[in-house]
Amino acid sequence: MKDFMRYIAASCISFTFSTIFYLFFSFRSIFPPFTEQMVAKMLVISIAIIVLIYMVHLLPIENPFFLRLLELSSVLFVLVFAGRFFTIYPFTPYYTFFVVVIGILTYAVVIIVIFLGEQVSARRINSVIQKRKMEGFNE
Repeated sequence: MKDFMRYIAASCISFTFSTIFYLFFSFRSIFPPFTEQMVAKMLVISIAIIVLIYMVHLLPIENPFFLRLLELSSVLFVLVFAGRFFTIYPFTPYYTFFVVVIGILTYAVVIIVIFLGEQVSARRINSVIQKRKMEGFNE
């Protein structure tokens, strides 16, 4: 259940930040204006990315660096393929470059946010353990 919640959290974070990055590039006139259909398409893309990352995690990969590289490759593959399939942006090297930048930035943000969340959880758990140890010594 914890892993499932991590995938849901990652999906929400990635959707939020990819939307923010897309809006930024849209305001800078790099991408077309943001529409309701675009939001729906980006949601489908975010879900597809999480499903592909889940499938990558099913592989017996022990090396964390290789796993992150495979995850990032999966993200970029889905972004480029879905961008072409949904015609979210003109499929030229110029626009594809910015899509890749958004993908890398969003992936980095998701990894950082999840890492920080796990650090906070670990500190809370360690604090509870420390309190219980101290209570045991006081008895």
